[in-house]
Amino acid sequence: MKISTLTFIAMYFNSAIDTGRYDDLSIDQVRQEIRAGTIFRFLTTKLGDDIDFSILDTRTETGLLLEWQDMEAAIPAAKKFGVENRGLPLLVAYLLEGIQRRARALS
Repeated sequence: MKISTLTFIAMYFNSAIDTGRYDDLSIDQVRQEIRAGTIFRFLTTKLGDDIDFSILDTRTETGLLLEWQDMEAAIPAAKKFGVENRGLPLLVAYLLEGIQRRARALS
């Protein structure tokens, strides 16, 4: 998966965060949807026009979901990312972690 794809999605999330309309989207809700494998469908419904996942083909979406499921299970978000309350900042942190992992692999 390209780093540009991850940054593209992160910019959408950042823009959605800036609206303030999704402050009620809890970290627990997002974690539950990730575990269930329904996060992209959930976000498409919840964020409506504020998100566009058309850049993701099925393979890329599946890969990203698996990566997020791994992070959700293994990384204490509050300790590592400083994210404790809201779901969209958690997803931004996951995207940034994914970018860091790929950058380390290239170096």
